[in-house]
Amino acid sequence: MSDLHKILKEEYEKKVSITPNLLMEMIEEIMDSIPQISSLIEEAPPVSGGGQVNFNIPFPKLVPTEAWGDPTSQSRVAITRIFDSITREPDIRARIQHVNSFLDPDQALRKAPGGKLNTVLNMLQIIEALMACLNDFNESSAGFVFESFMAALTGGKQISGRVGGTLPIEDFVAFSETDAEGVPVSLKLLSPRTNIHGSFTNLIDYLFIRGGSGVSEIKYLVAYKDVQGDNVSQLGIWDFTLSRDNLIDAFVQSGAAINLRLLGEQAPALKQHIAIWEDSPEWRLEMARILSLTPGYTEGRGMFDNNLDSSGQFVDVEPSGGIGGGASAFVGMQKKGAKSNLYHAAAVAGQEAQRGEGPDFEGWRQTLEDETLRDAGLWSKKEKTQKKYDDEIKAHFDRGYEYAQSTINESFFGSFHEREKELMREEILLEGSREGGSQWGFSGEMILNLQPVLNTEYYGDINLSAANIGELSKIYIEKIGEDLMKLLETTKNFSENIGRYFSAPDRAEATQANALARDQGNEIVTSLEEREKEED
Repeated sequence: MSDLHKILKEEYEKKVSITPNLLMEMIEEIMDSIPQISSLIEEAPPVSGGGQVNFNIPFPKLVPTEAWGDPTSQSRVAITRIFDSITREPDIRARIQHVNSFLDPDQALRKAPGGKLNTVLNMLQIIEALMACLNDFNESSAGFVFESFMAALTGGKQISGRVGGTLPIEDFVAFSETDAEGVPVSLKLLSPRTNIHGSFTNLIDYLFIRGGSGVSEIKYLVAYKDVQGDNVSQLGIWDFTLSRDNLIDAFVQSGAAINLRLLGEQAPALKQHIAIWEDSPEWRLEMARILSLTPGYTEGRGMFDNNLDSSGQFVDVEPSGGIGGGASAFVGMQKKGAKSNLYHAAAVAGQEAQRGEGPDFEGWRQTLEDETLRDAGLWSKKEKTQKKYDDEIKAHFDRGYEYAQSTINESFFGSFHEREKELMREEILLEGSREGGSQWGFSGEMILNLQPVLNTEYYGDINLSAANIGELSKIYIEKIGEDLMKLLETTKNFSENIGRYFSAPDRAEATQANALARDQGNEIVTSLEEREKEED
C-alpha cells in the first residue's frame, strides 16, 4: 500500500483527477512490477493453529518471516516504512518502550489523532506482528522469526551460520544499518523459572579471539514470558552484558556450581591475564595455555585450539584438521563430516528416547539407511566389524540419553534459541572425559543480584493479554473515527478484490471482483479527496 500511497500523492501534487479506472491502472502497474508477491506469501512460515488476539481494526496485517532479519530482502524492504515509526529512538530499550507506550491504555488515550494517526496505525501493525511471532508459529520456527522481528525493530540484521569456525552467540546485530559495528545481541525467550544458559567455549572465543582480536562485549536480551491458554500474555524484558572486564567476576560472584566448575582452579590466572589483554600473538598463546587447563573450555572445540598457529597468529579457517591435501584429503574430510553428523544424530536420538519422544537404540538403528552408514565409513559386510561400528554409534546414543537424564533437558534449555541448543548438543559428542559440560548459567535472581557487575537493566512488562488488547482496541477505534474505520475497511476489501481479480481461475468471479474493486476504488478516491480538502 505504500507504493499506491506514493502514486496517489504524486498525482494529487500534479492536480490530476483520480478516477476509479485510473486507480485500477495504477494497481495493475504495481502488481505487474512485483512478480514476487505470490512467492512471498508461499514462503511465510506455517502457523500452529493457536491463533492470536487482534485489534479488530482493518489495517493491513504484517506477517513476520525470517526474511525480516535480512536488510537486503524484499520482505524487509517492504516493512521498513512501518518500522520507521520508531527509528528515531536511540537504543534498544527506548524502542521497546516506544512500542510499549501504545500498549498502555492510559498512554493510548493521549495519543493524538490527525497528523500522528499514521504512527498509531503503523505501531498497531508492529504489535500484531510481535504477537504473531510469539503465538502463531511452531516452536522450531518461532525463535528465528522473533530474532528477525527484533532485527527489524532495531534496524539491524540477523546473524546465522558459522563465524570463523564456530556458531555465533549473537542472534542479531542492532543498528547495523546506521552503525558499522552495531550492537551484538544474544536473545533469550524463556519461561520465568528457566535459567539463562550459553556455551562457555563459544563465549570465550567470541570475547578474545574471534576475528583475531575478539569482540569486547555481548548484550543479552532476556524476555521472560507469561502464558495464558495458548498465547503469550506478557513479556518481562531484561538485559545484561558479559564482557572481558566482568566475565570472571560474574561467574565467581554468581556462586553457581555450574559456573565455578567451568573455571576450576584457573579463575585467578584467567582474571590476571585478561586484565592485561592485548591484541598480540604472545597474549593469545598464553591464553591458550591457561584455557588448556580450564575445565570448561572444550578441548579441540574452541578457536584457541583450531585457529592459532604455533606463533600465536590467528588463522581464519574452519577447524578441519588442516589445509590442502588434494581430492583424497577432501573425500576423507567428507567422510569425517558424515561420521560426525551421524554421531550427532545418535546423541539427539538418545535425548529424545530419554524424554519418551523417540524409540530406543535398536528401533532408531533400524531407521538408518546403509548409504548413510557407508558415507560415514561405518558399514561393513562382516558381522563382527559391523557390530563394532554399531557399538560406536550406540555410545553416542547412550551419551545423549544420559546427558538428557542427568543434566540438561528441554525445559532446562527453554523453548527458544535453537542455535544455542544445537551447539550444546554438538558439545555432548566432544566432552570426552571432562565432567559437567561447558555450559554457563544464570538464574533470573542472579542477574538481579549481579546488577553492579552485569549492568542489568529492566525494561518493564509488555502486556499482550486479551483483556488489555480488547481495551486498547476500543480506544484506538474511537480515536481513528468512524469515517477512517470505514475507509480502512473499504481499502481492505478493495485489496482482497484486487487479489481475486488477478488470481481467480473462474473469470466470472474475476469480473465480479473487478467490478467490486472499481466501486471500492471510487469510494477510496472520494474519501481521500475529502480528507485532502479537510487538511488544506
